[in-house]
Amino acid sequence: MRILVLAGIAGLLLGGCASPPLTKADVDGLIVCNTDLMDQVERQARRSLAQVYWHNCPRATLRVI
Repeated sequence: MRILVLAGIAGLLLGGCASPPLTKADVDGLIVCNTDLMDQVERQARRSLAQVYWHNCPRATLRVI
């Protein structure tokens, strides 16, 4: 019985620390690294036996529909 009570209390405490889920307003316009383009460039570099050094990642802006 005590184990269930302690588990319930621990669950409530850990649940209170969780961050709220992202909304459309949070994500819309967010600038992130374009990993698809990076993968494509690195694949081409491997095929031609070249090395790629990323100083800055190519950027993409997220848009929510």
